Amino acid sequence: MKKLFFIAAAMLGVVSLSAQEKTTSSQFGIKSSVNMSSFNGKDIKDNDYKVGFSAGIYGHFPLTDQFAVQPEVNFTRMGGKYKDEVTEVGNATVKYKNKTTLDYIQVPVMFKYYPAASRFNVEAGPQFGFNMYASNKQQTSTYANNMVYTTEKKVDVKDDVKNFDFGVNFGLGYNVTDNINVGARYYMGLTKITENTDNGTQVGPDVKNHSFSFGVGYSF
Repeated sequence: MKKLFFIAAAMLGVVSLSAQEKTTSSQFGIKSSVNMSSFNGKDIKDNDYKVGFSAGIYGHFPLTDQFAVQPEVNFTRMGGKYKDEVTEVGNATVKYKNKTTLDYIQVPVMFKYYPAASRFNVEAGPQFGFNMYASNKQQTSTYANNMVYTTEKKVDVKDDVKNFDFGVNFGLGYNVTDNINVGARYYMGLTKITENTDNGTQVGPDVKNHSFSFGVGYSF
């Protein structure tokens, strides 16, 4: 954990020093957002969105009147919901519903463009994620003899999830005031989140993260 924060702090510092050579109007701030996340992948047959959240800090460093770079360090809870294929056991039908929760320390580096030096901006940039927690809650419903039997279990799946996630963000933002900003962002994961065994076999479904988020920030 200490190494992650050291790396993130170093990235903020490097970008800050580089930007301050060009401008003195740099700002630091805090932000929070609500996200709707899910999984993309060939092994997900019937998926749905899961509500999550994010909170963190950022530095906003203008490069010119229209361009700026904004590195961030965020704690994000995301994941997804999906159903497994139905299985037949004797004269019974079994259906599975899964709800996966993933916690990350995420470090996006966003490059912002302000058209005509306006308060609106469009942004894009890479994002590095470090997984801190992973769990899966599975609901099993057995249909037999006109009856339904349902059970639930929650399992720690941290060992099945890769420690590192990488993707890209695209977003839109608006500076309501000099201190308050709002924005919407889409994250597209580019790496598979499930781990492989020693012999190369895939553990769990072959999926990638993706999410939509809506947030507000306050600059000091």
